[in-house]
Amino acid sequence: MDRAFANDHRAGREGEVLRSEKSEERRVGESQGRWGSRFRVLVGLGVLLLGGAGQAQPRQPLTPEAIVGLHRASDLQLAADGRRVIFVRSHWEPQPDRFQTDLWMVNDARELVRLTSHPGRDEHPRWAPDGRRVAFLSDRDTPGSRQIFLLSTQVGGEPLALTRHPMPIEQMEWAPSGRYLAFLAAAPVEEPTTRPPVAPPVVIEDGDRPHQLWILEIATGRTTPLTQGRHHLTSFQWSPDETRIVCTARPSSRLLDASATEIYLLPAVGPEGAPRSPREIAQLAPFIQAPGAERDPRFSPNGRWISYLARSDGDPETGPDRLHLVPADPATDPRPIGERSGPLLLPAQFDGYIRRHQWVFDSQRIVFQAGQGAHEHLYSVLLADRKPLILTRTDGVNSDFSLAPDGLSIAFLHESPRLSTEIAYLNARIMVPIFLTELNPQASQLLLGQVETIRWRSRDGASIEGLLVYPVGYRTGQRYPLVTYLHGGPESAYLRGFLADWSAFPQIYATAGYAVFLPNYRGSSHYGPLFARANTGKAGEVETEDILSGIDHLIDRGIADGQRLGLAGWSYGGYLSALLIGRTDRFRAAAWGAGLVNAVSYWGTADIVAQRERLHGGPPLTPEATRRYDEQSPLSRLAQTRTPVLLFHGEKDARVPLSQTHEAYRRLRRSGVDVQMIVYPNEGHALTVPSYQLDKIKRELAWMVRYLPVDPAVAGR
Repeated sequence: MDRAFANDHRAGREGEVLRSEKSEERRVGESQGRWGSRFRVLVGLGVLLLGGAGQAQPRQPLTPEAIVGLHRASDLQLAADGRRVIFVRSHWEPQPDRFQTDLWMVNDARELVRLTSHPGRDEHPRWAPDGRRVAFLSDRDTPGSRQIFLLSTQVGGEPLALTRHPMPIEQMEWAPSGRYLAFLAAAPVEEPTTRPPVAPPVVIEDGDRPHQLWILEIATGRTTPLTQGRHHLTSFQWSPDETRIVCTARPSSRLLDASATEIYLLPAVGPEGAPRSPREIAQLAPFIQAPGAERDPRFSPNGRWISYLARSDGDPETGPDRLHLVPADPATDPRPIGERSGPLLLPAQFDGYIRRHQWVFDSQRIVFQAGQGAHEHLYSVLLADRKPLILTRTDGVNSDFSLAPDGLSIAFLHESPRLSTEIAYLNARIMVPIFLTELNPQASQLLLGQVETIRWRSRDGASIEGLLVYPVGYRTGQRYPLVTYLHGGPESAYLRGFLADWSAFPQIYATAGYAVFLPNYRGSSHYGPLFARANTGKAGEVETEDILSGIDHLIDRGIADGQRLGLAGWSYGGYLSALLIGRTDRFRAAAWGAGLVNAVSYWGTADIVAQRERLHGGPPLTPEATRRYDEQSPLSRLAQTRTPVLLFHGEKDARVPLSQTHEAYRRLRRSGVDVQMIVYPNEGHALTVPSYQLDKIKRELAWMVRYLPVDPAVAGR
């Protein structure tokens, strides 16, 4: 596959990617004029629309209901034959107001089959090694308690329940022989025989229920624990010969211990074919132990290497994950003696944020997904030269890939500013990538604003990148109200995807006549380790300078109206929104959710604190450190703002506790600011109930329309 892609690149790549939004619009428009019904082919992952004759339908505006109603694919699993893809498809069920998840299968001939249809949540499909059966997790028998079920893709029929584990199952993977399944779940807890009249006192940290590793023998249904104790397992994979399992574990299930996640090797199945006796992780020496967390460990197909992801740029808490390789048995290290010091890094020089990886059967190549700038792409790397070769070159986001063992076929998700998420398929023999699905055919008829990647200089000269979504019907020389979205993280980034979600919905604003700005300020991911660490000890300082200079850039270009500016964000984006309205009166409206406003009280109540300690230069354990936290908190400045504010929060948010928004609300209310606070019952840091997502979109849009009016002539176009 790598050689074919390399030849394609050197030959000039006939069927070149569409080079700009304008050329894409021109080709799409020409195609729609000729063709009615159509199927879509990705050539070098540039989009062509083909089909029979017909008349193009008028385009429709994007609505909040359309965003929540999008069908979405996830957890792609490509069969060993390289032709069939099983995936999870989710969609909104208004009654009983939830996202329904079912298993579907599509083949390389675009034949789509629904495999499950049940009110329970069917998720996490995994092909059996024989390619005829699929194991998956579902709570169809007991709501909230996921168990393992088995389904034949050839015979069909009702799935067979394989487990009745007392606790919900979180992950599971087949052994290479197909004889066993391993899974993660907490150990059973003995429930009291009688219920006390009042709840007993709670001792903090005594109620930890760590995940353990279990082995299920398919033929007998017998389940055997492989681990025990207080360590919490987070991921695992079988060795090719099934004698070992490589796993990651941390001292407890609390996220405060996440940075202590290490890699361990466990005995799995003995020579007689029986699972080994359970081990306590605490009694084992870590196979890999380094500052920060390791994740996603994988054996090479020949069993000689173990690969994993971890940071390696000097800061264990910040920066891109690198792909590391170590010999599975140090005594048989295949590297020359002089090159055996420490893990091997792949690629050798690469600043992309690697999300996931998968070995090719020859154990000489690895395919991985990584983000750089405003894109996510798939890459391949040879162990021999350690140089990354890009496999996807389209405008957009390519993610969640699944690779056939021979490395000749890849299924992955693709989305772009003009295309909602679909499953794409690439086979190296024909070199014509295609879309296998059309999950949202209505999306092709939506009115969407053009999306431009823009760059500007911050006030200290730093180069910053972001996205600009033009209003639908944009006219050069016309100034528009500007809504600036601020992403969370802060180590995250806005990408050139479909840009239509409950937390940020630029395309709805574009339909309503707004320009939308999405800056990837310093501290964001996708731009290398130095960029990600630029806000260390300076929380909210460089970020706000980058944001304000970007807004000024759009005003100077004649796009944004400086008298009609709005802010919106979630999580860290809420924190930055609060800082900005406390530092300047330029913004006429703000709407944020789950935003931190008091760094000291946050540090004492949130489920993670390492990020804040980095951003503020350490924990607030001294008067000087506490003063620094206060200075970098928005709360004290909110009393001076006059910007109307709309606040959102989930009632059960542990990441940014609800008390943060209560503090903001009271400060703003007592200061006479027009403020509203919306709390979503039983929700955590993200909104998961469809009607709540819809409510949030509508409320935020109405707030901006109220305070950032669009010119009637523009709104009527």
